[in-house]
Amino acid sequence: MDLNPEQRREGGEEYPGARWLRGESPREILDKLLAARALEIESRVAARLDSRAVLLDPERTYLRVLAHTARKAFFYRGDPPLGAFLEACIDRGIDDLVDEDVEAERSGAKLDAADTRYQLIAQSLGIDAWKARRVCVVLNTSHDELRHAVFALLVQRKTLHRYVAEGHGPPQRVRELVREGLRRLSLAFGRDIDPREYGL
Repeated sequence: MDLNPEQRREGGEEYPGARWLRGESPREILDKLLAARALEIESRVAARLDSRAVLLDPERTYLRVLAHTARKAFFYRGDPPLGAFLEACIDRGIDDLVDEDVEAERSGAKLDAADTRYQLIAQSLGIDAWKARRVCVVLNTSHDELRHAVFALLVQRKTLHRYVAEGHGPPQRVRELVREGLRRLSLAFGRDIDPREYGL
């Protein structure tokens, strides 16, 4: 079988995703990925944000991940396997945005009125965009155990009972984690969050 040139690697060996990950430049690869929304990258990004319990705008994260993927794909020839390759690109994109938000918050960078990076999060939480950035920073820089507990109850809308039933520790420990998370987020919100809203 004669492979399409886009599906050939050195030595004539095909590898998964070659149709989308081969190109004359990272820009060409990025254009292909954008046009086709290929390789389920968008859904992979959403799933990874959930599994890591990171609060970022999904579309913003998707676009950053595509940029990383296109740059790395220019040198990619099938090793590591496609899933691991994409996961590494997704993690790099997520980490970049978390660091970017931390630096913006630290420096007090102003948000332009036309800036939509935090719009979805702001609307879902009923707060201003600059507070949404602060909330992202507070949550995303919290330690894993606390971040996952708060993310589950506030973002994924799980009940305390369900989260505990999924194997995330005794109820009292989860309550303590979420209460601490809510205390931190209250400072970011600029108002108290009633723990009773989350069954605590």
